[in-house]
Amino acid sequence: MLFVWFGLLGTVYANQQRIIDWWKLRGYRVPNVVAALATDNTMTDYARHLFYVNKPSIASGSAFTHQCPKGGEKTVILGCYIGGDNGIWLYDVTDTRLNGVEEVTAAHEMLHAAYGRLSTSERQQVNAWLQDYAANGLTDQRVKDTIAAYRLTEPDQIDNEMHSIFATEVAALPAPLENYYRRYFTDRAKVTAYTARYQG
Repeated sequence: MLFVWFGLLGTVYANQQRIIDWWKLRGYRVPNVVAALATDNTMTDYARHLFYVNKPSIASGSAFTHQCPKGGEKTVILGCYIGGDNGIWLYDVTDTRLNGVEEVTAAHEMLHAAYGRLSTSERQQVNAWLQDYAANGLTDQRVKDTIAAYRLTEPDQIDNEMHSIFATEVAALPAPLENYYRRYFTDRAKVTAYTARYQG
């Protein structure tokens, strides 16, 4: 009997994240607009799962600013991720000149959730790729300036931010990063095309 209990506890421990996710998603019905954002961004099944676990909300006015105070994100997105898979908030953009910003924001915030799920060894490897690209390959001055701003205000979050920024705002990345981001997007070029569109 004791052996059975140890086996059960071992199974629960090994699958604790799946159990937590199942609990969070029980009874959750994905709103059509949220599903559309995942589809438009070509999110993989795993990325959709991370996105939906955070039950994305699209809001404006005080509802949005209450969840996403000014001074958080410094890049060209309008949203926030509440750490520990406690929510993704996206600003309800109605200005047609900014078409694409909600898609990019959704992808950016989902990637914060993804970064939080990396194992220690995975994170070390991904950070090394990000840092190497930032130091030796990045040429976009706007992106460089964004990273510099994070270095001043949130130096402990710079790798996490580069993880989201490079994937959603830089069209061509080194092969290791391109291969890595296939975990989250089947066609990352669609996301960076949204960025290019509304930046213009």
